Amino acid sequence: MKNRRFMVPFTASMLALLVSASSTSAVAADLTIGSLPELTGPLADSGPAFDKATKLAVTLANKAAQTAGLGMAIKITVADPQGDPQSALSAARTVVDKGASCILGPATTGESIAILNGLTMQKKMTLWPTASSERLRTVKDDGTIFRVVPADALQTNALMAAMIDGMGSPSGKTLAIAYRNEPYGEGLAKSVTKAWEAAGGKVHAPIGFDPQQASFDSEAGRLVAGAPDVYLIVDYPETYAKLGAALVRTGKFDARKLFLPDAMSMATVPANIPAASLEGARGVVAGSPKDSEAFKAFTKLWKDEGGVENAAFSTNAFDSAIMCFLASVAAGSTEPGAIRDKVRSIVTEGAPKFTFVNLAEAAKAAKAGQKIDYIGASGQMRFGANGDLITGLFDVFKFTAGKRIIVTQVSAK
Repeated sequence: MKNRRFMVPFTASMLALLVSASSTSAVAADLTIGSLPELTGPLADSGPAFDKATKLAVTLANKAAQTAGLGMAIKITVADPQGDPQSALSAARTVVDKGASCILGPATTGESIAILNGLTMQKKMTLWPTASSERLRTVKDDGTIFRVVPADALQTNALMAAMIDGMGSPSGKTLAIAYRNEPYGEGLAKSVTKAWEAAGGKVHAPIGFDPQQASFDSEAGRLVAGAPDVYLIVDYPETYAKLGAALVRTGKFDARKLFLPDAMSMATVPANIPAASLEGARGVVAGSPKDSEAFKAFTKLWKDEGGVENAAFSTNAFDSAIMCFLASVAAGSTEPGAIRDKVRSIVTEGAPKFTFVNLAEAAKAAKAGQKIDYIGASGQMRFGANGDLITGLFDVFKFTAGKRIIVTQVSAK
């Protein structure tokens, strides 16, 4: 007699069981976060702090996942973008090949656009850059870019506030501008020029320079010509070592009249930058609300961990890692597109507020399908339709005896 096969009726309860098992499996999947700290290249001074911040966030996310009973592990995989678009794309591919579901960084616009066009937009993968140029918003990103630092439209307003506070009204005063010839430098030079002239000031023709050139003596001479009242130099530390030396050689440069953007916000002035080229100079960089419980807790966490000094964008990098984790939990998935679609649900105005201090509770709420409002170490997260922060809090810093000192804060809209 031939064996007979018996068919068991497929019931609704069995279907529900399969759906439940599938959902549980998705929630329990391990999450890998890709990180691109600038460990070499023109912004290498910022890399170690960025790296430390993201790893601290992943450590906390793992503790929260365990406490919340999520059954998932969070990993981080790191590659150096080197300040170069092609190298950045290669670095991004490296972390994605290792399973990354979102990418933190990079720090420059050229790198970010290369990664966006070459990899992340096709995968619907969120990119969390610390690049601030408005050029980043002239490209299609399919809702994948969430910029965790204020864009340069806001930085322009912060720079204007700092210059007016330090040097008085622009009316009748001449501002001399030099900038590295790339989207970040050119964009800030144009926007500050427009704002300064609108306030009644004059602008000494902005001087663009190739960051790869061997000498900056010609640019330095042109910058100090006519004894301008204020200087703005948009540069990176690596290049400013040469430009700063050229400015000192003119014998006419006064660093106390110099203002700088966020890329020059170094915790300690590198030894290769002449002290006289920065002593007394001021600038702005994305800040954090110093009185907030989240920032105080972050500061303690940073000090307790030891290692590298806190630097620009550390809280922003930290928050981007936490938000990737929470969005994944809210999605019940590590699939990049699912994470992208849940980012706004974890920073919802009017929803229950959470910080990284009670991250396990935030994760439980997100897993339950509730909208939450994650308040970061860098402050409240309010993303506009294009993924940029709507408002920005900036630290106004000053270089004194080779150290960056925060003197005040300004809010920009």
